Amino acid sequence: VSRSPSLSSSESVTSRYLQVIETMAGEALRTICVAYRDITGEVDWNDEDSTIKHLTCISIVGIEDPVRPEVPDAIKSCQRAGVCVRMVTGDNLITARSIARKCGILPPGEEGDGKNILEGSTFRGLVHDDDGTFNQDKFDVVWVSLRVLARSSPADKYTLVTGIINSKLSKNREVVAVTGDGTNDAPALKAADVGFAMGIAGTEVAKNASDIILTDDNFTSIVK
Repeated sequence: VSRSPSLSSSESVTSRYLQVIETMAGEALRTICVAYRDITGEVDWNDEDSTIKHLTCISIVGIEDPVRPEVPDAIKSCQRAGVCVRMVTGDNLITARSIARKCGILPPGEEGDGKNILEGSTFRGLVHDDDGTFNQDKFDVVWVSLRVLARSSPADKYTLVTGIINSKLSKNREVVAVTGDGTNDAPALKAADVGFAMGIAGTEVAKNASDIILTDDNFTSIVK
């Protein structure tokens, strides 16, 4: 997108930006907006809301973190073995859906019912009572069909892991394995039956919370 008026100047301009973002996200691209404003006087950089107002957009950039070629086959191997692979990500819903399709986590034709892909905010509303208390019965309605959790928080990942482990829906208790690389992943890695941390990109906190460290940061190493 070329240099344009202020992001908030009109609905038509905002709509144009959103269209560009959605198009890129649909191609599994993560989008970054490059914008500026002229600053005079003192600025409180800790006041983010004030700092990012009245910006002029220069461009919107799409960045691809390509799916490794071997990942779709590895996920198919898991599925054939009866292992359900779920994706929990901070990406927006459109980007997450596109990546999940490429990986085979979300097969074509199985993403239209609104149950197998949710945003974190929706997920939290579905599995908690009005007072914010986790409700296992409500969770059990959600998790069986859930395949992708987008715009999620570390707390959502922990809730998903512990909720599945504590679920009584299956005759035998579900065994849950989790992958993660960030410090915020540590609670979920620790709570899982098996926690896999990334050896290259993983933080020391994540590694210490895990049971197994993947030295090559490759999902296929789990399958092997």
